[in-house]
Amino acid sequence: MKTMNTTPRAIKIGSTLGFIGGLISIICMAFYFEADSNILVNMGAYMLIAVMFFALAGGLSRGGQWSWNVLLLIAFLTISTVGCTVVFDIVGLYVAVVLAVIGILIVVCLTMPSSKTWADMVKT
Repeated sequence: MKTMNTTPRAIKIGSTLGFIGGLISIICMAFYFEADSNILVNMGAYMLIAVMFFALAGGLSRGGQWSWNVLLLIAFLTISTVGCTVVFDIVGLYVAVVLAVIGILIVVCLTMPSSKTWADMVKT
């Protein structure tokens, strides 16, 4: 099993962005909380987005378990989840734009050649 000694900067940035995206989602979930039965959909959507961002952050960590293809798939699924929540008017537009930009920046970090090489070396 081959491993790289150093983690590329793009992977570190992507992991940090994933953590920030999850943190923003958790903060929004707490901020928009209301004691109403109709709020469960909104809370669930924020929680789903937070879990997906935290999963990306974990996948981009040094001991991440996913290959490059799976990381890219999860990043695109996260962006599409944010988009779907905007279409169904669950998440606020400005929050969704920030989360989508974070997701796009993670995809940019994943498309760097050093990221693909790192993911292929660590996961094989």
